[in-house]
Amino acid sequence: MAAWLRFTLILVACSLIGLTRASAEPQILGLIASLEPTSLQCERRQCGAEFTSFCIEKRRRPPALGTVYYIHDPETLIVEGVREDGATVRLQARGLLAFASARGRSAVRISVPAKFLQDNGLVSVRVTVGERATLIPAPNPAAYWVHTDYDIAVAAGPLRKVAAAIIDRGGERTGAALLTARLVNALPRAGRASEAERDRVWSSVALSPESSGYALAETGFEQCHRVTWSGLMTLRQCLGSLHDRWISKLNVDYWTAVDAGS
Repeated sequence: MAAWLRFTLILVACSLIGLTRASAEPQILGLIASLEPTSLQCERRQCGAEFTSFCIEKRRRPPALGTVYYIHDPETLIVEGVREDGATVRLQARGLLAFASARGRSAVRISVPAKFLQDNGLVSVRVTVGERATLIPAPNPAAYWVHTDYDIAVAAGPLRKVAAAIIDRGGERTGAALLTARLVNALPRAGRASEAERDRVWSSVALSPESSGYALAETGFEQCHRVTWSGLMTLRQCLGSLHDRWISKLNVDYWTAVDAGS
């Protein structure tokens, strides 16, 4: 094949890949209700944490890393600022919290600027996810398949209701995913944890043996702790992968139920 023809084909292929990725807005996501408030950990100019999410729309593409979202109903989130004396103040989610995909459809990072805490005399901000919290991708006018008001209403309404029964209340796997997310948030976001951090992370998040999915999360943690001791993957990465595997299986159960009801 002539070099110019090979180069032309490569350009066409790259253009088609770009068109496919930009052709549709990504999936609307659900956030699973928190076991308890999650404190956003501050580093440099941002305070944030990962929260367990899942896909509500099967036929759209998963979000890429960093895809921006917004909360459909701010009342489904409780946001509190904590002062130095322990007093709390209720904050508004809309306009304060930033939402971005952390690992495809299975984890979302919620964050606030560290300057907000400094300007308001807060030592921390914590977020509690309530029932049927739903995230909508930021509008993309360049996409040919955008989310209409009807699409959003269906996803945040009847589909979210089905997902609540199958995923939010998914029993052991849901519980294990939520517990593992707490372990993930307790580990350094970048780089490898020190030996001391690795050894104490389980006890530092005070997981209750009575929690749903405790045994599953404990077994997963022990496996990840063992296999990542001297490997290329960090403990945080291994736990994140484990978390996503449980959510993925629940997502398949939800898709099967939705397809059966179509």
